[in-house]
Amino acid sequence: MANNNFQVNKDFIQFKGKNVLIGLKNTEEYSGKVISIDNFLNTVLEVEDGIKVIKGGKIAFISIQ
Repeated sequence: MANNNFQVNKDFIQFKGKNVLIGLKNTEEYSGKVISIDNFLNTVLEVEDGIKVIKGGKIAFISIQ
């Protein structure tokens, strides 16, 4: 049976549609607009040259710009 009541954590959903700076554990940084984010912090980011998909396990921080 499918669980139709799944919701993303409200602390994470606040980033959706906002311009953010994402810092990775390997010190790389990406800035752009969050298109999608889930409870594992897997993030789809709209950057200048297209779309960037970032696995949540690689993220050190997300900051709203």
